[in-house]
Amino acid sequence: MFDDINLVYLLSSTNPNEIAQKLNDQQIRSILPSLTWLGLQQCPKNHRLTISAQILQIVSRFHDMDTIIELFEIDFHALNLEVKRLQKIKQKVSEGGQQNSNALINQEIIAFEQATIRDRCRIVAQILFDDHEKDQQLLTSLLNESNHVQIVGDVLCVLLLHLSHSFKFDILISNLLHSKYAYDYLIRLILNIPTLKLTFAELIIRCPTNDDSRYHILRTLIKLYPIHKLHVLRLCHQRQTLLSLILDLLDHSTMNILLQILSNPKQRAWFKKCQTEELVHNLIAKLFELHRQQQCSAHTILKLTAILHVHCNIKFSFDEVHHLLKLLLSRTMDVILGLCYLFMVPSLVEHNEQRIIEWLIPTMSSLETDDRLLMIGLFCMTNYYEPLNALVSSTLDFPCRIDPGPFHHSRLLLIQRVFTNDLLVQRFATIQITPNLNSTMTLKHLPAHFICYLLTKGLCNQHHVEMSPWVWSQLLQCVTPIHPIMLTLINELVTAIVDARYTWHLTPIDNQTIHDYLTSASSNDRIPTKMLILLYLLTLNDQANGEIATQYQQSARVLFDLLPLPYLVEQLTGKYYDAIAPQLGRLMMEQLPQIFLADHALYLETEDSQLISLHHSYKADTVESLVDQLKQTLVHGISRKQADEWRRRWFRVYAFRGQLLTLKTAQILLENNQLTYDDLRADPHCLLRFPFQLYNYPSVIQIILFIMRELLIASRHCFEQAIKAKQQPSQTTDVIAMQDVKTKQLQETLIHAQEALVIQILLDALHQYKKTACIPAYRELQGVVCSFVHQMFITNPILAKLVHFQGYPSDQIKPLIYSVPSMHICLNFIPQMLATSELDTQIFAFELLTDLSSFYPIRTALLVVKLALQVYATLLRVLSNEDRLRFFSRTYKFLTHMSSTFPPLTQNSVYVLQQAIRACSLSPSNLPPLKWTSDSLGRPRQIDI
Repeated sequence: MFDDINLVYLLSSTNPNEIAQKLNDQQIRSILPSLTWLGLQQCPKNHRLTISAQILQIVSRFHDMDTIIELFEIDFHALNLEVKRLQKIKQKVSEGGQQNSNALINQEIIAFEQATIRDRCRIVAQILFDDHEKDQQLLTSLLNESNHVQIVGDVLCVLLLHLSHSFKFDILISNLLHSKYAYDYLIRLILNIPTLKLTFAELIIRCPTNDDSRYHILRTLIKLYPIHKLHVLRLCHQRQTLLSLILDLLDHSTMNILLQILSNPKQRAWFKKCQTEELVHNLIAKLFELHRQQQCSAHTILKLTAILHVHCNIKFSFDEVHHLLKLLLSRTMDVILGLCYLFMVPSLVEHNEQRIIEWLIPTMSSLETDDRLLMIGLFCMTNYYEPLNALVSSTLDFPCRIDPGPFHHSRLLLIQRVFTNDLLVQRFATIQITPNLNSTMTLKHLPAHFICYLLTKGLCNQHHVEMSPWVWSQLLQCVTPIHPIMLTLINELVTAIVDARYTWHLTPIDNQTIHDYLTSASSNDRIPTKMLILLYLLTLNDQANGEIATQYQQSARVLFDLLPLPYLVEQLTGKYYDAIAPQLGRLMMEQLPQIFLADHALYLETEDSQLISLHHSYKADTVESLVDQLKQTLVHGISRKQADEWRRRWFRVYAFRGQLLTLKTAQILLENNQLTYDDLRADPHCLLRFPFQLYNYPSVIQIILFIMRELLIASRHCFEQAIKAKQQPSQTTDVIAMQDVKTKQLQETLIHAQEALVIQILLDALHQYKKTACIPAYRELQGVVCSFVHQMFITNPILAKLVHFQGYPSDQIKPLIYSVPSMHICLNFIPQMLATSELDTQIFAFELLTDLSSFYPIRTALLVVKLALQVYATLLRVLSNEDRLRFFSRTYKFLTHMSSTFPPLTQNSVYVLQQAIRACSLSPSNLPPLKWTSDSLGRPRQIDI
C-alpha cells in the first residue's frame, strides 16, 4: 500500500481529481492528516475555495475526518506549555525516589480511545516525546495496541505539523521503533510530513534497534523517493548498519559503496560480522546480473569476488566458477586483469589449464604485448613475490598477497608453457621506456628495474639479446632529479658488456650515436642526459679491458671534447644528482682529474655562473671565433680591453667545450695544427714556447697558465696510468714490490722535474721581460706569474725546494717573496742548501735568506740566520781567494741587513764581517754600510718568536 510512488507525486501536486482517481481508500487514509491540512489552509489564495472544497469532499468519505479536524483546532501553544510542565513534575518525582509515578498516565492509556482529542494529544506528547527507556510498559501499552495505530498516527502527524520545533526527534524515533507497528507509524509520518523525510531517515539509521522494521521503512522511503537512495545508503555505510539494505538495493549508482566496504579492512570486518552463506551467494548472483545488464564492469566483479575469496574465505559454487571463467576468458577481458585474478583465485586454474593456456599464448605472442605482462612473466620466472604482489594489488586495486602454496602449481604451468626464458628476454627488448624518468616517481617497479634484473642474471648474454639501444633510449628520457635506478642500469649494462664469463657480450652503445646526439642542437639543454653519458663512458673505461678498451680509448677522447665537463663538475654538487654523484665524482677524479680546477669558477663573473647565462654565452661564442681572435692577436695585437673581454669569453666557452678549447688554443699558440691533446699531456712545458710578445697581455697569460695547470694534472695522471698498466697484481714477491717502489719514485721525480721546469721557464721569462717592459706592465705580469707559482707551491711544496735548489735569477727573489705567500716554506730547506758543496747554491741560499728573513722576522728565520752566520764564517776560512771575493761581493748584504732584522745578532754579524774584511783584505773605504745604530744594541727590536 505504501510502496506506490503516486502517493508522493499526487500529494505534492495537490490535484484533487487525480488523488480521487488514482488512490484507493487505504492510501488516502494514510495521508488523511496532510490532505486535511491542505484542504483547510495550504491552498494558494486564487484557488483556495475551489481546491479546498474538492479536497474536503474527498476526505469527507472517512468518518475520522471530524476527529482530525478537531486535532487541528487545538490550542497547541497551551498544550506545549502543559506538556513541558508535566515533564518537569515527573522528573522531580523520579529524583525524589517516589514510586508509581506513572500510575496516572497508565490509567489514561487504558481509557485512551474514550479520552478527549486534547487529552489524546497530551498523552502522546508525554510518552513519545520523552525519554522512556525505563518505561517500556508505557510505550507498549500505547503503541502496540492495534486500535491505537490510526489514532496515534493522526495525533503524531498533527503534533509535528504544529510543534515540530518543540520536540526531540531522536527520542520520538527511538520510542516508535520499539513498537511492532513502527513501520506504520513512521511511514505515515514520512508521507504526511515530507519536509522531514531525510531527518527521519538519518535518525532511523542511527537508532540501533529493530533492524527488520528499519530495513522495511528505509526501503519504502527509497521507493517513494528514489532521488534520495544514494544519500540513505551512504548514511547506512557511514553508520555501518543495515548491510542487507545496501546489498539488496545494489546497482551501478551504489556499487562504489560496496567497493569501499570490502576494500577497507575495518569496514570489511563489519561485512564479515553480518556475513552468511546465503547473503554472499545472493550478492555474487546479483553482481553477475548487473554485469549482464551492463551496470557493473568486469573489473568490479573480479575485484569484489577476489576480496570475498581472499579476505572472507568464500568458496565459489560450480555455477559461480563457470560464470567467472566465462567472464575471464571472454574476448573483451583485459588479460592482465584476468591473470592477476587467477593468481588470487588459483583454484580456478584446476581442471581448466588448457583453456587458460590457449587464452594467454596469443596475447604473449602479440607484438603489442602489455609491459605489465612481461613483468608478471619475469616475476613468475624468478619466483619474486614482493613486486608481483604489488603489481597484482595495483591491477585489482586493493592490497593483497599471493599464497605461495596454491600459487606454486599455476606458476610452474605459466613458466613452462607461456613465460619461457627465451620469449621473455626477447620481448623485454621492446618494452616501453619510462618518459621523463626521475626520482620523484612513486612507482616501485619501473621497466628499468626489470632490465637491470635481466642484465644482472646474464640472461641477455645467454639469449643474445641486445639491450644497449634500450638503455640509450631510456637515458635520453631522464630528467632531474636523477632516479637511482639509472646508476644500477648503467653499471649492469657495462658489466654485461665486459663480463668474461660469457662467450657472447652485449655491444657498447654506439659511439657514433652518442657523437651525433652531442653535436645536435637538441642536446644543448639536456644536462641530465649528458651527465649520464659521462657516467657511462667513465664506467666503461673503468671496467673495460682488451679489445673493448682499445676501441673505447680511440673514440672516447672525441666524446669527452663534446661534453661540457667543467660545467658538469659544477652541477654535480647539486641535490638533483645525489643518486650518481659519489660514483661519477670518483670516476672523474680517477680518469679526468684535470677538469677539477677550482679557479675556473673564480674567473667566471657572477652573472655568468648561472645556467641560463652560461648557455646564452656559449651560443654567442664558439671555439672557432675565439681561436680566430687569438690568431689576430699574434699578428696585429689587441687592446687591453679587448684582451680582458677575450679572457672572459674564453672561460665561458671552456665551461662547455673544455679540452677541445684547450687543444685549439694550444695549436694556435704553437702554430701546429697537428698537435694533439696527448702530445700536450706528454710534454706540458712545450706550451710555453708561445711568442714572447704575448707577455704584453696578462689576460692571455692567465689563460695560458690555466691551460698549463690542466696539462700538468693530466700529465701526472698519464704517468700514474702508465705505471698502473705495467704492474702485475698476480705477482707479489718482494722483488716485484721493490720494483714498483722504484718505478713510483721515478715517476714522482719526473713529475716534479717537469713542474719545476715550468716554473723556472716562467721566472726566466719574467726576468727577460723586466729588461724591456715598463714598471706597471712588469708588475702586472709579475702578479699573474707569481699567482701561478703560489698555486703550484701549495699544491706540491716539494716544488719550492726543487726550484730553489736549481736556482733562478736573483733579482726575482724579492718579487717572489712579496707576491707568493707560500715562500715562507723555504725557511725549512735553506739549511740543506747551505750544506751543499755547490758555491752557487750556497750564495743563492744567503741571498734568499736575506730577503726572506727581512719579510718574515719569525723564530724559524732567527734560528736559520744563526746557523747561516756560522756557515758564513766557515766558508770564509775554506774558500779560495777568488771564490771568497765572489762570495762576499754577492752576500755581504746578509751581514749588514741581519743587524736590523734581528738586533740580538748584531754582535755576531759584526764579528763575521770583521773576519770577512781580514779574509778578503778589504780597505775601510770599500766596506758596505751597516744598517744599524748604537741605539739598536741597547734597545733591540721585539722579534716575533
